Amino acid sequence: MEGESLDSVIHVRIESKVGKPSKAWRGEAMRSAPRPSFRTGALLFAVLMLLADVSGGLLSNPVHATPVADYEEPILVDGLPPLMCGEEMCERPTRLIDRGDRVSSEPDQWWLGYGPDLDWNGMDDRLQRVLAGQESISPTSIVGSDGRKTVALVVDFAWAPKAADVAALETVLEGHGWIGEEAGAWFQVMDSIDAVVVDKVPVSALMDIYFLHGVVVVEMQNVMVPFNGVASEATRSMPSDVYSASTYARGYNGEGVVMAVLDTGVDNEHRALNDFDDIDDEPDSDATSYNDQKWVAGFDATSSASNPDGSVDPDDGQGHGTHVAATALGTGGAERVHTGSGMGAYLVDVKVLTDSGGTNSQASLNGIQWVINNKDTDWGNNDSSRGIDVASMSFGSLSSPLNPDDEGDNGSGAEARLVNDARDAGIVCVVAMGNDGTKRVPSPASADGAISIGAVNDRNTVNRTDDVMASYSNWGPRLDDGDDDEWDELKPDVTAFGTGIMSATAATGPSFPGQPERPLADDGYDSKDGTSMATPLVSGIVASLLQADDSLSPEDIRNILRNSSEARGSATEPDISSRWNEKWGFGLVDASCALDYVLDRACTPLEDNGGIIITPPPGEEGLGEDVSMTAPVNQSLHLAGNTLSIEGTTDTSENDYMEVQVKLEQFYEDGESDELTNWLSADGTTEDWYFDITVDDDWVDADEAYTLIYARALTEGGEASVLDVRIVQFARISISLSEPPLGTALVGSVDFSGTVEGTEHDRVEYKIDGQDWQLGDDLDEQEEGVQEWSFSWDSTQVGDGSHRISVRMVNATGVTSDVLKRTYEVDNLPAAPNFAFTGTVGVYDGGLPVNDAVAGTVLEVRFGLRNIGDLDANEVYLTLEGEGGDSSTYPSEGKVSSLTQGESVQVT
Repeated sequence: MEGESLDSVIHVRIESKVGKPSKAWRGEAMRSAPRPSFRTGALLFAVLMLLADVSGGLLSNPVHATPVADYEEPILVDGLPPLMCGEEMCERPTRLIDRGDRVSSEPDQWWLGYGPDLDWNGMDDRLQRVLAGQESISPTSIVGSDGRKTVALVVDFAWAPKAADVAALETVLEGHGWIGEEAGAWFQVMDSIDAVVVDKVPVSALMDIYFLHGVVVVEMQNVMVPFNGVASEATRSMPSDVYSASTYARGYNGEGVVMAVLDTGVDNEHRALNDFDDIDDEPDSDATSYNDQKWVAGFDATSSASNPDGSVDPDDGQGHGTHVAATALGTGGAERVHTGSGMGAYLVDVKVLTDSGGTNSQASLNGIQWVINNKDTDWGNNDSSRGIDVASMSFGSLSSPLNPDDEGDNGSGAEARLVNDARDAGIVCVVAMGNDGTKRVPSPASADGAISIGAVNDRNTVNRTDDVMASYSNWGPRLDDGDDDEWDELKPDVTAFGTGIMSATAATGPSFPGQPERPLADDGYDSKDGTSMATPLVSGIVASLLQADDSLSPEDIRNILRNSSEARGSATEPDISSRWNEKWGFGLVDASCALDYVLDRACTPLEDNGGIIITPPPGEEGLGEDVSMTAPVNQSLHLAGNTLSIEGTTDTSENDYMEVQVKLEQFYEDGESDELTNWLSADGTTEDWYFDITVDDDWVDADEAYTLIYARALTEGGEASVLDVRIVQFARISISLSEPPLGTALVGSVDFSGTVEGTEHDRVEYKIDGQDWQLGDDLDEQEEGVQEWSFSWDSTQVGDGSHRISVRMVNATGVTSDVLKRTYEVDNLPAAPNFAFTGTVGVYDGGLPVNDAVAGTVLEVRFGLRNIGDLDANEVYLTLEGEGGDSSTYPSEGKVSSLTQGESVQVT
């Protein structure tokens, strides 16, 4: 490619004739662009940066070959065509490369364990078969300049590739007729691994790439595909009539944990995914329109031009990603049916698979890298939804005819190495094992750092005793990576339910040009099978574990899941592990027991239906004072909606007790009482027991004098110990907002008011959008009950548009109510049009999207325009400003005759 470096800016200027200036919006569509923001002004600009750094100095760098002295005789493998150099077999490079002082992101000599590479020469075995005449399977292949279907590659270097390394690779590609990024090819230098990812590579270029200085492996990109009730109850994530001690009943549902779902995109407007409270949650294409939104960020990794700032909200045109997301963190709608195992978690939507299915791994590499880069990002939502804690990946490499007897890989491929980097960054990666029904561990489930999940058929019952392995679920062990850690090969880690999983249905219908809105998902559910469904079930459980202890590392989580699972099958590798089975892994996941591990408690056993509620007759004087309650503290106060933890020990030295039971009874000022619960079986063991229960809002009664908690131990014959008793009280702390009503336009000074209820009243605080909390009202001292509050706020402190107002009550001991959020429109400026881009602002060359162009190229700019203001606009003028803007041949001006409030048009 010839030409000078181009560093130009194209502006689209939009003006309207309405007798007053329009409110303005400036959006930027460029690499690493910040999220668009509303600003006051008179013009609308779309800034698109086009860069083409192809200076002659870079193009003149020579291609270097590895020294001949570092070659050995080739290794011949039955069934694998040898790598040919002309008419003779290529010698095998030893690849014992000295990095010197070069910077690298990966361990030295990692490439010596790469697979599939049976002849150990650094050329992927699948590419050798392509060189020998088989066809490429890349979904993005085109017919190359050599007349063959192109391939998609990951070119691995011994060090982080520098500009000269990248330029040398580009020189080779261009010398073989590579079409380049400007014509739609993918080219990405990775951050966390020493590699360049590229597609549409002519087969004729493979050997020249192979001999480039510093190249240690030429990988074929994997083709990634999605791995397509009662499951949450059977894992003891949600309550059931069969098993007690569910994580949900004990107050753990993933609250405050951020989960990235890497899949086909998520239709997060679905009622199970748009917010947490499921009240007044009509589907809305704007994920931020809800007062308690689940979605906090997104990224379309299938597009090389996607904005990386987290503002993109990818749609699901396939249906897989929406189903997966709701299995992990869906609320099940207002009825709380078909809930996810971690329904309290936030969602980050990362699209790594196209709507058509098979996708080159360049998209998943891009997506995983983005997740790593945003481990600690502040999404601007609230303090509890920062960064990314869990990555759920229900996809993996497709079994390929280019790799006969395919058993997957040994965890050394690019995707697996990136998963390891994510693990090292503190992100828990939960990955599907795949649905071939064979001994095969695909990438990225093969990664050392992946928690790999197989699938079980629950036979549509909560009871686990009739569960069997799903016939489609892959099994292990993984291929050996040659290191000293034999545990790395023990895949899967655990199994979970994956058959007949009911979850959210996406709106997969097409959207048409000119339509202001795409189809929206609503409240539909459908059933799917696969390790794809088992994986998010475990991801949701992981979120609950991190809620219980956010200091847990990914390795801690893996060990907890392994050790707390219900062992199934005989040990396949008894010399390594006494419980790991090639199909079941370390066992069938048990959320309740995993939570017990985190809380340092004994697991509630699954025997006898998991300790269901029984009601034997109450004891008299009792066998002995053998039960001791260590929590709660006498006279302690407990808030509605919070978890009341009851713990204690039992002395079994004199009496053979079989279980411990607890009961709550509330007493009133008039001397009457009500039993709040029956006798309930405690969790843990008889000697070291506990019972967690959520304080019901109905238990808060103004006439309450106190509530008693009883605990007793029972023998097999029903004889009881002496009761141990604690006195507690229940209260609620809540806040309501009555003025201004929702939907009110805020102008000037605004009065906010409402009521608070609780104990030890102290103050009401408020905040605007993501700002800090401020004092709203100093409350009168009041021990308990209801009190009114009010404060005024100057709305001119913020710009016109939507703003979120949050209020909360704080009592004298620092306990806070739930945050109440309302979104209002601030409208202090006179009525005027207000323009915004819709969709993606794209630059095209010959009908194909481009990011770079040579100076002098004729480009086409396409974008959608919408009037989001509060006044109709007439004669909207558009001006394209940039290099070549003065051309009379290609007009740079246009006009939209009218644009009413809320109307959208497409502009070219």
